[in-house]
Amino acid sequence: MVEVRETRLPGVGTKFTIRTHDDERVCAVVHLDGLREVYIGGDDDEEPTVVTLNDDEARQLGAILSGVVYRPQLVQDLELALKDLVMEWIELPADSPIVGLTVATCRIRSTTGATIVAILRDKGSLATPHPDEVLRAGDTLVIIGRPETFKDIRRLVAEGPPAQST
Repeated sequence: MVEVRETRLPGVGTKFTIRTHDDERVCAVVHLDGLREVYIGGDDDEEPTVVTLNDDEARQLGAILSGVVYRPQLVQDLELALKDLVMEWIELPADSPIVGLTVATCRIRSTTGATIVAILRDKGSLATPHPDEVLRAGDTLVIIGRPETFKDIRRLVAEGPPAQST
């Protein structure tokens, strides 16, 4: 959970500060008159980037960021079609042990129950790739499965398929 530091600014309003996952400092000052200022950066003697928003703009941006106001129709349609399934895009780093393996021998489907529905490549993407298709460094695998399977899929991409028992 993200830690939020709240500081009262007498006569001005309240400042809220968080650190992002990239360790960037983000502050929001909510003025008593409804004006909002968002400060990004500002560590190590650098000047922060500042965005000033009125009350309406701040509320609209907040609603957009939280997914309340704007939800693309495509996302709504996908959520309805997929129900309890999730689709994720996973890029294959050059050092992945499954680079050079075929779709079949990487064993994503047999070990996790998820399916590679497409492989995105710079020079020609593949929908429903053949089991004999060889995976390449830089491929982006479009995988559909249950949410809990993606931890295992990421491990498989990082460590390779488990040894088959004979």
